[in-house]
Amino acid sequence: ARYQNELAGVDTELLAERFYYQALSVAPQIGMPFNQLGTLAGSKYYNVEATYCYLRCIQSEVSFEGAYGNLKRLYDKAAKMYHQVKKCETRKLSPSKKRGKDIKRLLVSFMYLQSLLQPKSR
Repeated sequence: ARYQNELAGVDTELLAERFYYQALSVAPQIGMPFNQLGTLAGSKYYNVEATYCYLRCIQSEVSFEGAYGNLKRLYDKAAKMYHQVKKCETRKLSPSKKRGKDIKRLLVSFMYLQSLLQPKSR
């Protein structure tokens, strides 16, 4: 279902997500479904959701090797975004736009902090 979504343009993202959660209910020790859920999450919430999924995959009893690279890629993005967001000026924005920028700054900073706290073993 995920590949139908990516290749054929068929909107099957929710179906793919359901199948991955079903796989986890059958074999919760396998990390691969978490890796796939991270891929499905894409860049939602400034990659926080995908990072959670990749970390769950890595911490699974049977982890998936590709999750380490996926996580590293997200942490590299977080570092770039962090340095960009840090420079943004928000004083002249309306309260609603300022709130959106503040939320972005919070999530990007959280991701950057996560990247700094992760062991550099891989």
